[in-house]
Amino acid sequence: MLLRNSAALLILAAVTLVPLPSFGEDFLPKFIETVPNITVTVGRDALLPCTVEQLKGFKVAWVQVDTQTILTIHKQVITRNPRIALLHNDHRTWHLELKNVQESDRGWYMCQVNTDPMVYQQGYVDVVVPPDIIDRESSGDLTVREGMDVTLTCRAKGHPPPNIAWRREDNKNIVLDEGSRVVEGEKLVLKKVSRLQMGSYLCIASNGIPPSVSKRTHLRVQFPPMAWVPQQLEGAYIGQELTIECHTEAYPKSINYWTNTKGDMIVAGDRYEPIVAETTYKVYMKLRIRQVQPQDFGTFKCVAKNSLGETDGAIKVYEIEPPKSRTNVLTEKEIQVKGEGEGDDVRGEATPTSNSAHHRDKDRKKFDKYLHPKGINDLIDHLGKTYDPYPGTSRRDRQPSYGEQPDLSSTGCGPHHLAPVLVAPSLMATTLALLRHL
Repeated sequence: MLLRNSAALLILAAVTLVPLPSFGEDFLPKFIETVPNITVTVGRDALLPCTVEQLKGFKVAWVQVDTQTILTIHKQVITRNPRIALLHNDHRTWHLELKNVQESDRGWYMCQVNTDPMVYQQGYVDVVVPPDIIDRESSGDLTVREGMDVTLTCRAKGHPPPNIAWRREDNKNIVLDEGSRVVEGEKLVLKKVSRLQMGSYLCIASNGIPPSVSKRTHLRVQFPPMAWVPQQLEGAYIGQELTIECHTEAYPKSINYWTNTKGDMIVAGDRYEPIVAETTYKVYMKLRIRQVQPQDFGTFKCVAKNSLGETDGAIKVYEIEPPKSRTNVLTEKEIQVKGEGEGDDVRGEATPTSNSAHHRDKDRKKFDKYLHPKGINDLIDHLGKTYDPYPGTSRRDRQPSYGEQPDLSSTGCGPHHLAPVLVAPSLMATTLALLRHL
């Protein structure tokens, strides 16, 4: 640093031909503030301030220390760099302007006055550069066989030096010994790569200077077809609609089709409808059989072929009895309930007897309401013990069946015994109403 400063001072002294005036120390030029260190993004403009008091007959110069280049002296721009300008006024401020800053502008700048000895202030210009990925030194799209080792490389430049991070474009974990969404470093090493690691990877470079940049690398993993059958046996009856299913995996993408029980390729038609859904390397195959026929009982196959091989999966369709209709068909428990509760026959069809019993039970419930009508105790009190609506039993033990009228003649309360009994008119009306209901 001392050597650089000395060189700059010598250069300035050599080009300054005007004799220096002599003043006392109290009258020498003074810097009001230091020249600051600044940070500027490449392509922007920068301004280095320099303020001097009591300049009088002295002159101010700007020097780029690193290159030992005199930029300005007093009001003149010496360098031929068109991006450099000098801003000054009042013989006090001398600001150096750097336009469209480039990386070559990074370094120390000195503002000095040609006193004896010379006085100066200096500041550092740091030019920061956003990251940029070097394509020629980074990995492009790769196609490898399953089981091989793969190394993805990403290199970037910028100031400060960028950090490199890897992640999957679909935001899934990167499949390593320990799964992680982000892997740091210029290189991503995948040992014994598998189909699960197939996909797009992003190399992201960042150094705190926006914007961050990324590069996409697509990894393709090749392998021969494989097939899985979720249900290998399917039962069906004639006329039924049946759907069978098969899953395959392959890369490069495979050709997929179904074969019937005779080994012939199935083409979409009135009875057969092949359905296919695909992802990167997976294929979900379905075959819809709209009306199963006798010739459909046998083995269907799903077939997958690519340049690395072929495979198939077998599904056997066998005949089953069609389901029986449940019309007039009762379970054993239902038959028992029907037979005991309603007198139905075993086929669940009501007989005349059962209908009669059903109506009798229904009416009996209606009749139960009148077995103890309101006012019955008053009637007994007036008639005395000679009136017993349930001869031979207590009132709580016996109830007449539907259609069975109480035998009033046996109690002495029949029509031919009513004449000798004196009954109040209101009680007679109550009695007659009761007899009508019975």
